[in-house]
This record gives sequence, structure tokens and C-alpha cells, in this order.
Amino acid sequence: MLGWVSAEEQLLLEAGARIEIVGLVVSSEHRRIAVGRALVAAVEEWQQVRGISVIFVRSNVARPESHPFYESIGYVRHKTQHAYIKRSAA
Repeated sequence: MLGWVSAEEQLLLEAGARIEIVGLVVSSEHRRIAVGRALVAAVEEWQQVRGISVIFVRSNVARPESHPFYESIGYVRHKTQHAYIKRSAA
């Protein structure tokens, strides 16, 4: 396998309908040969079919090599944020 992408359609009260890319992985030996671009293009085609105008993707600050990739294919940094988690005994 060269790579994998996962996307979902979401309907958010504050943002309306959007597609979110929730996972994108390209094997290290197949990077920089347009595999990631092709996977994102497939999501963008699906977005058009669904009639949704926004695609959202999160890119962890711990993965700085991914940020120029998204910017090079037309994605614009929208915001930065902190993520919190609380675990329970359940």
C-alpha cells in the first residue's frame, strides 16, 4: 500500500456542512511522488459530488513536515489550538 486517506462529512451547528480529512498517511518510501496529492484530490472530488464547499484538515504541530504539503495544494492555516483530554476510570 502506498497511502491511505479517511474523510467524513460533518454537519456542525457553528460551521455548517463540511468534509474533514481525518487521516492521511503516505508510506515514507513513497513520499514526494504525488501520492498524497492524489489522495487529497480524491477527497476533493467526493466533496464536489456531495455539494459541500469546505474541506477541513487538522495537522498536528508535532508534524511540521506536513504543513508545507497542505499549503502547497491550496489549504490555508485557519487557526491554532490546544487539545485537552481527561481520562476516567470507566
